[in-house]
Amino acid sequence: MNNNALESEDAGYQVSSKREIIALLSTMMKENLELSIRLKDMEEAIATSILRMEEDVMFVKAAPTPSLNKAIVESSDVVFAANPRNALIKFSAKQVRHTEAHEQFLALKVAIPDQLVRIQRREFFRIAVPSTSSLRCKIRFTSPDGQFNLVWVAISNISAGGIGITDKSASVPLQVNTVYDDCHLELGVATTVPVRLKIRSFKKEEQPNESYAHHFGCEFVETPRAVLASIQKFILQLEREQNAQKIKIKDDAAQ
Repeated sequence: MNNNALESEDAGYQVSSKREIIALLSTMMKENLELSIRLKDMEEAIATSILRMEEDVMFVKAAPTPSLNKAIVESSDVVFAANPRNALIKFSAKQVRHTEAHEQFLALKVAIPDQLVRIQRREFFRIAVPSTSSLRCKIRFTSPDGQFNLVWVAISNISAGGIGITDKSASVPLQVNTVYDDCHLELGVATTVPVRLKIRSFKKEEQPNESYAHHFGCEFVETPRAVLASIQKFILQLEREQNAQKIKIKDDAAQ
């Protein structure tokens, strides 16, 4: 993402009002909210926070090492992101400058962005999928030996930003930080949507029978708006069904 050409999937969440942008950033500063800095071709994010704001610039806490600060200053596209209360705010800066020490921290100087992306809490609301559900994700991939594979895995949770999947056989060789282009989500009985998934995390869990299950956290990559709308509709439907079930259980218990 850059300030002049927002990523197409984020365009619907663009904020261009300078007053609103300053208000959002000021709130983040007052709450001492952590920001992450991401650079092109750098896998790990760098933690920072807003120290002070002026009319057109803000000062953020610098990275912990000179080499990281050098990489930030020399980069032509620095992306900042934060997750206040499960929302997502992100913006980019084409240039970041060094400045004098500020309040005992080495600070970096960043221009107030002309645009930022704000995705509301509801957009990334994550809801657990009951273990009794038959919802699945189909993933196609080629193994290192060149063999073509097609597997189905259970969906354990879902949001507009991604899914959690469970491989109960612990046999699917998905790799963290790898993007799988040919995947399909089953959203109910009659709806299947195509998605690209990037594996973000992996956890191995021991089962009562001494076997293991593998859990993967997956991020949607470049999701078309029509597909995103279907996913959001499904999340709302699932939430309504679960709330209705809770109310029924509560009423039954009260009788």
